[in-house]
Amino acid sequence: MKKIFVITIVLLLFLAGCSSAGSSANKLGLAQLTSIASSTDLAAGTDGKLIGKAQADTTMCAVMVDAAGKVIDIKIDVAQTAINFDDKGVITTDKTAAVQSKREKGADYGMIKASKIGREWFEEVDAIQKWMIGKTADQIKGMKVAVSAAEGGNISAEPDLVSSATLKIDDFITIAAKAIADATK
Repeated sequence: MKKIFVITIVLLLFLAGCSSAGSSANKLGLAQLTSIASSTDLAAGTDGKLIGKAQADTTMCAVMVDAAGKVIDIKIDVAQTAINFDDKGVITTDKTAAVQSKREKGADYGMIKASKIGREWFEEVDAIQKWMIGKTADQIKGMKVAVSAAEGGNISAEPDLVSSATLKIDDFITIAAKAIADATK
C-alpha cells in the first residue's frame, strides 16, 4: 500500500513539473482519513461460533493544485484493513499477509458484482477524480449529492457522474478538501 502511494506522489510531482513549464506555482497536498466504523463486536457467526472484526478504512489522497487552488491532478485510494478474531480474542486473519489497497487489488476487489452500473471500484473513483480536476476545494465541497440508503451516505448527483459513479462520496469530498488545504497552506 505504501509503495503505490509513494509511486502516486512521484507521478504527481512529475506531472506537476511537466505541466508547470518551469513554474513553481503548483503545489502538492496530502491527506488521509481513517474510520473504524466497519468494525463489529462479537456476534454469532454462520457456524454458531462467536466472531468479531476490527477494521480500519484509511482513505488517502494526493493532489496537485495550481496557484489558484484548482486541482491539476488527484489520486484517491483506500486501504481497507480488516482483522478478524474469535470469541477468545485470537486473531484469525493471516498476520503475515500483505494488505493491499483497493487500487492495488484492481479488478480483484470485486465490487463490480454489486455495482448497479457494472463498474469496478477504481473505475468509479477514476470518474470522481476526473470530475474534481479543474475545481477548487469549495467547488468540490459543493458537489450535488443525493442520499443513498443502500450506500449509507451521499452519492453524487452531478449530471457528469450519475452514470459513472454510484459510490458513497462523503469521504472523497472530505479527503480532497483536506489535501487541497494541505497544498495551499
